[in-house]
Amino acid sequence: MFLVAIGPGVDSEKIQSEIYRQFNEAKLEGIDTFYKDYRLGDTLFISCGINECLEAGEEFKYILANILSRVIIEHYELKLLRKIVRENYFYLNSKEQAVVTDNACRLLMDEKPIEPGGFYKATRKNRIMREIIEYLDVEKEFNIEGFINFRLNTYLNELNVTVERALEIFVAEREYNEFIKLLRYFVEIQECKIDTVHLCQSKDGRYILYDDKKNSISSEYFDELRTDILDDTINYDDLLISTLITVSPNKIMIHCIDKFKNKELIQTISNVFAERITICNSCELCDSLQQSSETNKYSL
Repeated sequence: MFLVAIGPGVDSEKIQSEIYRQFNEAKLEGIDTFYKDYRLGDTLFISCGINECLEAGEEFKYILANILSRVIIEHYELKLLRKIVRENYFYLNSKEQAVVTDNACRLLMDEKPIEPGGFYKATRKNRIMREIIEYLDVEKEFNIEGFINFRLNTYLNELNVTVERALEIFVAEREYNEFIKLLRYFVEIQECKIDTVHLCQSKDGRYILYDDKKNSISSEYFDELRTDILDDTINYDDLLISTLITVSPNKIMIHCIDKFKNKELIQTISNVFAERITICNSCELCDSLQQSSETNKYSL
């Protein structure tokens, strides 16, 4: 028989219900488990075992480890992440800490590794299970919170690494948002030189700009900007954004948006110009893009 202790400060009733549900599932599979609970102070205890021969005890140990590892991930992990963020990044306000925690949760749920050598959710569970089984080989009493704090050092370290990566994402997103705000400010103060700009990308990857009448835009707006490329201080994507800010059109119509190779660039343009953006996938210009690389038109 094993004794599981669920400490105060967590949803002990929900955890109890989850443990019992999984025990009942094991019963449906023909494994004769038993369990009962009682309280001492604020701590809920569950005594559990299996009504079969001694050899079946090893199987029950595996069942219990599987249950407890799921409990740790599903009921304790979020609290652990919040604690790590709160203690390590106390200089962030509550909203910022919540964003970092959400980023960490998304990283842990991602099917891909967090980084080379990162770990999947299933791997986290398996590692915890192995630790629990090793512990139950020696001990019959299992305090969930004590086990997390004193036996799951590797797991806690990996949660810390995940939170660090989540903070990096938060900082990058904050810097990006500040950059977008700055660009939007430039757009607002800039005089509109062309009411409507049509933006396309040719088959060879060049950006093509037209005015309201679908004529190629004069190079007078771009001569100074284009010279920056010679100094390697700006790339073609940056030049496109700078050009659009210089022209500051009231409307930007993006044609054949699916053909653009740099999706992040299009997202940035959409963020900067917001309500000025219109998407077109079916017009005479769109049709011409399907048939020609527009080699005779002005492009960046």
